Amino acid sequence: MKKLISILLCVLTLVSVLAGCGATEEVTEQVETVVEDVTEETTEALPYEGVELVFWNSYYEGTPEAVVMQELADEFKAKTGATIKLEFKGNERRQIMPTALESGEKIDMFQATYYEIDSLVNYMADLAPYYEAIDYESFTYPVMIKDMVDRIGWKGVAYGASMNTLWYDQDAFAAAGVTEIPVTMEEFAAACDKLVANGVAPIALDSAYISNYWGQHIQRFIGQATAKELSWNGGWSESEGAIAAAQTIIDWVNAGYFADGAPDIYPTSQNKIALGQAAMVYCGTWVGKEIEDAMGTDINWACMAYPIYDETIEPNVNSAYSGYLHVNKNCEYPELAFEWLLTIATGEGDKRRIEVTGTLPGDPNNAPPADFEGSVEYLSSVEVCLDVACAVANTDMKVALVEVITNLYSGVYATGLEAMQAMDALYA
Repeated sequence: MKKLISILLCVLTLVSVLAGCGATEEVTEQVETVVEDVTEETTEALPYEGVELVFWNSYYEGTPEAVVMQELADEFKAKTGATIKLEFKGNERRQIMPTALESGEKIDMFQATYYEIDSLVNYMADLAPYYEAIDYESFTYPVMIKDMVDRIGWKGVAYGASMNTLWYDQDAFAAAGVTEIPVTMEEFAAACDKLVANGVAPIALDSAYISNYWGQHIQRFIGQATAKELSWNGGWSESEGAIAAAQTIIDWVNAGYFADGAPDIYPTSQNKIALGQAAMVYCGTWVGKEIEDAMGTDINWACMAYPIYDETIEPNVNSAYSGYLHVNKNCEYPELAFEWLLTIATGEGDKRRIEVTGTLPGDPNNAPPADFEGSVEYLSSVEVCLDVACAVANTDMKVALVEVITNLYSGVYATGLEAMQAMDALYA
């Protein structure tokens, strides 16, 4: 392009000479205009002109998320000169990516779920030097950073956010006179009493999520590490905290806190929220849209943390997780790749993603969609990620443990001790 400008300048000079020999002034002006236009449109080469980075992600081509990502990639190229080659691999990515990475296929960056990152850590570049140059904690939730660093070090960028917690119908709360979000178990019981008095079951509970619910519940009484230990080795009936946790559930069942039929076959119970028969459900971030789509209704959703039993027992351990984006350790341009990952995970890129997906912001500076009121505050308050399956960590015994848990929520046991003795009987 510089050569073209030089040629045009030579032409201009020649035309000027011709003008002196009688060429028209109009010709000279036209050539000058062409030269000015070329000069204005031509800049120095962008810093990464000709560079191509391959990014494997979990979207499907043509989906709204993929369209937004392609737009961001085009804008990134205009800014840096680098081409981001988007490989939309969908859910199949999980099966084929480990082999592709192992074989040395050109994958400069890749997306991984929170439960995949431990197995892929050997392919990840250390991004610590690049984090030092930015205030990354202001662009994501501190708990996401802690979870990542504790597991794999500074080898990724948090992407999106999610959690399992209590989602509730704000209109049902208001109608029952529940004006303050309960924080403690005592406050929670008082709110549930108001809902029951107003003819609404406080809690919908489907069997598909019962082990997750129990995991969060018992964590409030004994901590998640102890819950995992009991899951593996037994000793439930010897734990005063476990007995108290079970007794609380029995008391709630007897007080009518759970919707009729709970724990129901999924999604029967949770759909009762749309029918005005229940006010809350413990589930993941997807539950609001799931219910609304199934029942053809619009619910005034919000979320809150599970109530605290004892403030000395891990009060800020709650469900929180995200996906992660990683730079391949073999990437030739890791700093550029890191810049791209930040582009899609934070700021305007994150904002545009949630606008088309209707999900939670990964960047807490972005406002969540209406159905996620309270979510940013919730995620910002979490200090340690809860493993919602902590009470069924022993996967070999999960089916048997879930059967006892289901019986507990079904009102089979008279006391918490009886329920925990039933748990221990599984280990005999």
